[in-house]
Amino acid sequence: MTMAASTAECLVCKRPLAPGLFCLFCGTFVLDPRGTVKMASRGMRLASWLVNLILMVLTLYIGWIIWWFIVAPRGQNPGKAILGLRVIRTDGRAVDTGTMLVRGLVGFAFGLFVIVQLADDLWLLWDKDAQTLHDKVASTVVVAARGSEHVVEQGSVGSGREGLAAVPAPFAPPVTMPPAQVSAQVGSTPAAATASSAADDLVRLVELKDKGILTEDEYQEKRKAIVDRM
Repeated sequence: MTMAASTAECLVCKRPLAPGLFCLFCGTFVLDPRGTVKMASRGMRLASWLVNLILMVLTLYIGWIIWWFIVAPRGQNPGKAILGLRVIRTDGRAVDTGTMLVRGLVGFAFGLFVIVQLADDLWLLWDKDAQTLHDKVASTVVVAARGSEHVVEQGSVGSGREGLAAVPAPFAPPVTMPPAQVSAQVGSTPAAATASSAADDLVRLVELKDKGILTEDEYQEKRKAIVDRM
């Protein structure tokens, strides 16, 4: 599932995004407007597989299954929970227990055949999004748990990068209509149009602050500039 456009840039490292779900340079999940969701390293993915295997043996599978049902709503299995990894959907939504179960069953089915299992598990080593084959079937990716907490809390990474557009501007876009047309729409005088435009800017500014895009200092600075313009 390709989401990035060649004209977009990474929120974190500001480098151009190649087709894919993660920045090739810093591993940022391209649909996350906060820029905190990062791709899990391939080494940690393989380590989590090994930890799961060890836990299954030590707990005689029963303990592992009980633990799995506890952490699955957070997009984790016991191995991922220990190593700080999380499963999310490729469109940025959080996974539920059902999706985790389907993903696990697909992986289990692949495991019935040794060659298929090896291809499934090792596919992440050369896949640009570090997906296994069962990730691709379930439309999931694995990210670091740290920095992706908001995906679980709000159900998705949130909005803010529709079509992978540039980072939302701190101010409302400039009015491009002729002054006479603006005045006709928002009032009978240019002053009325200016007041209305400034009010709209304040509303948008509050929305950016609520989404966490602006810090408190940035919000106060830009609010003062808008008020001075009114």
